[in-house]
Amino acid sequence: MATVTCHLPGVLEPAVGAVRDVPVSGATVQEALADLCTQFPALRVRLFDEAGRLRRHVVCVHNGRATRLREPEPLADGDELSILPSVSGG
Repeated sequence: MATVTCHLPGVLEPAVGAVRDVPVSGATVQEALADLCTQFPALRVRLFDEAGRLRRHVVCVHNGRATRLREPEPLADGDELSILPSVSGG
């Protein structure tokens, strides 16, 4: 099981407070995100839909590469995850 850092944007502050960098653990990106949601339960509805899939407007970045979590992605100690909700306006 790897320990990685998950970077969170300010827009998620209502769910996580002032925390921006969270250490999470897991063998895969999916497990690390599950750990993140265990630490901050209010994130689950903001990141995942009712079927447990990443919401369309949320991008998860693993070591600089966007992923949609369709397949398990292994993690190594020191990897980085970033959560990027889409921003739109008009």
